[in-house]
Amino acid sequence: RIVEQGPSEAVRRRPKHPYTQALLAAAPRLDRAGERPVLALSGDSPSPLHPPGGCHFHPRCPQAMAICRTRYPDSARIDAGHSVCCHLYVA
Repeated sequence: RIVEQGPSEAVRRRPKHPYTQALLAAAPRLDRAGERPVLALSGDSPSPLHPPGGCHFHPRCPQAMAICRTRYPDSARIDAGHSVCCHLYVA
């Protein structure tokens, strides 16, 4: 499932979903060569054949809430063309 979408510049500069934040933190960058990623995830990736209920990222999410385990979040608008599926942003 897509957890965040929008113009690439907006998503890269202001990632909202914890998965997007972790993914971008893990990407190598020339301006921080040799540094470790700021956001390291614990646990194993869930099986794509048997994903967990609710938000599929909740077992590894550092900001997971109880609702994340039971309900997949709706899409929330961040800016024009930028949206995220995360309970942190759904009103």
